[in-house]
Amino acid sequence: MTKNIALCGIEEELIRTLEHCGEFRLLRFGDEPERRGDVKLAYFLRDGPPVALAIVGYPGAKGLTACDYLRTQNRALPILWLCSRREFEPESKRLGITFCGTEFKGMELIDCVCAACRSGGSDTG
Repeated sequence: MTKNIALCGIEEELIRTLEHCGEFRLLRFGDEPERRGDVKLAYFLRDGPPVALAIVGYPGAKGLTACDYLRTQNRALPILWLCSRREFEPESKRLGITFCGTEFKGMELIDCVCAACRSGGSDTG
């Protein structure tokens, strides 16, 4: 069965790469002037089909805010946060969010994302 993976704040290059994994149905929640992608995702989680993993790609404090908001909306949802700033990693762990540093490039980053997708969000480092 294909897993639904929700994406918000993710760069197009990474989305294209994830599409080549082929194992997942990618649900994109982009920012619009009237609503952020994480807010649209939260509404979708209430009424839409099940989501196996949410991947947040916003950097820094914006990413932490998005992860915190999603966690308050759904305590059980596995969330993977892609962030270049390691100083936010302790906060992600406090929220029960899997952190993946974006200092990884290319296949290392894809491996981190794909591992989280397959495991449903358990800690990938």
